[in-house]
Amino acid sequence: MEVRKVQKLGYSTIVVSLPRNWVKEKNLKKGDSVIVRVEDDGSLRIIPYNLGEEKKITEKYVVDVSKITSKGLVERVLIGNYLLGHDTITFRTDEKRLPSWVVDEITRGISRLAGIEIVDQKLNEITIQCFIDPTKFKLSGLVRRMYTLIFSMLEGIRIYLTEGDKTVFSQVHGMEIEADRLYWLIVRQLLLAQRSWRVAKEIGIEHPYHIVGNRAIIKSLEEIADRVYDIAVELENMDIEKLKISQELLERVDNLLDITDKLVGDSMQAYIELNIVRANDVINEIELFKEELRQEDIWMVGNIKDKDLLGSLRLVLSYIFRIVDSVEAIAEVTINRSLETPSKFVKWISEGQARSELA
Repeated sequence: MEVRKVQKLGYSTIVVSLPRNWVKEKNLKKGDSVIVRVEDDGSLRIIPYNLGEEKKITEKYVVDVSKITSKGLVERVLIGNYLLGHDTITFRTDEKRLPSWVVDEITRGISRLAGIEIVDQKLNEITIQCFIDPTKFKLSGLVRRMYTLIFSMLEGIRIYLTEGDKTVFSQVHGMEIEADRLYWLIVRQLLLAQRSWRVAKEIGIEHPYHIVGNRAIIKSLEEIADRVYDIAVELENMDIEKLKISQELLERVDNLLDITDKLVGDSMQAYIELNIVRANDVINEIELFKEELRQEDIWMVGNIKDKDLLGSLRLVLSYIFRIVDSVEAIAEVTINRSLETPSKFVKWISEGQARSELA
């Protein structure tokens, strides 16, 4: 942090100089324009005009895969460049052709990401381009799509418990893939919003510090989707006939999933409404539900004799436990977000008013 003195220029103009390193970093020159924005807290935000107007320099990012020997790194480099908002990425080697495992990782990475495709391919080079306009996707709509997928996945699992039709798991698997694609897209949107206030406004972010909270929300939703998918995989591999032997056991599992579904829904509704009371109620309900999960675990250990069935169901309980941890994180972000503005719980008064009220 630097402290700079305000100086007078001429008869009435007040000026303050810009930090030299910042000017150099932003490539500002004499005569360039800057945007001066007054923030809600009264502070000033200075933005180079070329960034504020999204004057974009076309860049192509080139990855030399001949330097990469670690499996999985090519795919992760692709995803990382995508998240950073790089639109054109080229994977190249000095050898005659790209190794087959590199091509496989690129193909797999593309399948996990939204809005990108191969635009040029040679034996020793593949170029990928992202065609997404970040301003066309509202953050609220993407988040809503994310938790809708989670509800559908949970519904599919409960249909399986009722009907025993394993074909539903292929749909659950497809939803999990789509949830991953949405997660990466939203992270990309948030990182672009962090670099550009115009993008942030276009996608519905009102304050820069909301980006951190939104990242926490979407990460929690991604964790929930992954754990719901883990439950589906465990149930798919389980002998359903063993589970159906005990109607009580089947109903117990279905009841736990029902409560889980409700907690996810309530937390997201609280987040949408910024309802601090509802978010707090969710946290209290989670504390009670966690104790219920512990008691269920004890009951299963004492009543299920089949070791394979017991092991699978205890895994399901652990996945549910991790889901409600993520739900709790959503509720906590909601409470913090709701405190950013005055409400019937918290009012903002000046120090003078505070002294007056205490007198």
